[in-house]
Amino acid sequence: MAKVLDGRHTAMMLIVVFAATFMDGLDASIVNVVLPEIGSGFSVDTATVSWVSITYMMVLAGTLVAFARIAADIGVRKVMAVGLAVFTLGSLFCGLSFSFELLIVSRAVQAVGAAMMAASGPMCCTEHLPVAKLGFGLSIVTIGASFGFAIGPAIGGFIAEYTTWPWIFLINVPIGLLVAPLMLKAVPGSSEKGGKIHLDVPGTVLLCSAIVLGTFAVETVSQSGMRTFTIIAAILCLALLILFVRAERGKERPLLRLGMFARSDFVAIFICLMMMNMAYMGLFYLLPFFGQICMGMSPLTVGTFLLISALITAAFGMPIGRMSDRKGRKWFCVTAGLVTAVAFGLLAIFAGNMTFGMFLVIMVPMGLGWAFVGGPMASRLVEHAGDERDMASSLTNEAYYVGGAVGTALAATLFTLFSGSGGINISDVTSSMMLDGFVPTAVICTLMVIAVAVISFAVRDGKDRCESDR
Repeated sequence: MAKVLDGRHTAMMLIVVFAATFMDGLDASIVNVVLPEIGSGFSVDTATVSWVSITYMMVLAGTLVAFARIAADIGVRKVMAVGLAVFTLGSLFCGLSFSFELLIVSRAVQAVGAAMMAASGPMCCTEHLPVAKLGFGLSIVTIGASFGFAIGPAIGGFIAEYTTWPWIFLINVPIGLLVAPLMLKAVPGSSEKGGKIHLDVPGTVLLCSAIVLGTFAVETVSQSGMRTFTIIAAILCLALLILFVRAERGKERPLLRLGMFARSDFVAIFICLMMMNMAYMGLFYLLPFFGQICMGMSPLTVGTFLLISALITAAFGMPIGRMSDRKGRKWFCVTAGLVTAVAFGLLAIFAGNMTFGMFLVIMVPMGLGWAFVGGPMASRLVEHAGDERDMASSLTNEAYYVGGAVGTALAATLFTLFSGSGGINISDVTSSMMLDGFVPTAVICTLMVIAVAVISFAVRDGKDRCESDR
């Protein structure tokens, strides 16, 4: 384990981690509010334009574990610094894209840099913070990502209102140029590991390919002309996952130590993290469309409302993380599922007669529910990981982004199935079609987060928590 940093470097590190994860979260959502504009500009339908979001999360999820393993070998400092540089370059390419295809490729480049940051951010906490402050540190990671994710639509709405959509990517360039040098100062090289990279390349290819194919299968299941490709992708995904498991078992330095997944409690919390983000990202993808089509909001107005949930997450995330370090994390995780279920349930119930006041009220439990997820649920995963604490901390982000990619694809699929909007240009989607697709999707997301509350209740707090209580 790397050295615990002194107070000054710890503060700097947490600031940089916050900034990096903020940028990461920002670009996961800033495009959401301008997807209607991007879709109209490139003349694509709602299902196709969703790939601007899905590609980012899919590539990120597929490469995150590999970068986590690299960071475990050589230290988080180098991986995060390079990640910031690649992310900044990818953002520049996105902003300069002149075709939909080039935008998708640029989002993939951007996602590679984001994967480096997402892998190394939590590991900064597990390697350089004492166990007693782990929940607080991981809450910083989550607040940075969730605040960036939730404030993204507000910034995107402002940009869409006063400029053009490429600027949602170009604003990352100056931020990246400022944060990358600070990262090198925040974590001194003397405190880091100096090992060599031992990356399981075949395992990386198998896992990344499986995630890409699985997401593709979920996204295309509602498209009748793609059914053959959907089935092939699903079969290949399953086959690659089986090959990945068999290959990893026989290796001395595997990409992912599967022993963690032999622990039922670890698997349960991993599933909870993934399901929370599936539901949250799915509805977050649809909300800008709902606000603009059903409520007549401008992109700026939708973004401003969604900003409210971000402010609540930011205000309560760190205090909740500290409390969970002292009092145990189980009930915080249960509360996360129940509070989020209230928000999603209200969206489903009042969608047909939604007022600005009710929409404002719903943003409160939405933000509060996510504040309960970050520190407590991420720390629970680390608690149940045994000796693989560093890798488990990065797997929290893997759960977020696999869940986010699948959740966005699932929401797009459900919306298309229930609304019958497949192949229809976004500008031609009516209010009644929007409601037909949005309401059942919100109901399904509500059931998912209720399941999270139930599973969280069934899992006991981990060994670290029990020992700290003595």
